[in-house]
Amino acid sequence: MGKIFKLRNQRRAILSEEDHPTVIPIPARATVVLLGGDIDEDPFVKIRYGGRVLLMRSEDLRNSGELLGKLP
Repeated sequence: MGKIFKLRNQRRAILSEEDHPTVIPIPARATVVLLGGDIDEDPFVKIRYGGRVLLMRSEDLRNSGELLGKLP
């Protein structure tokens, strides 16, 4: 975990607060950090973007994310 990705295209993620899901747009060229899950195995992964922990479809990150590196 802790892999850093730059998105090539705009994508969406889900913020779940108090059992109320909210769709959060993430713009192209945004940087996200993979916090949990396997983008090759799990349907959703946990990411951090804009100081929030969100759920993103693994397929979106796999197809639109460019791996930049890993957190130290």
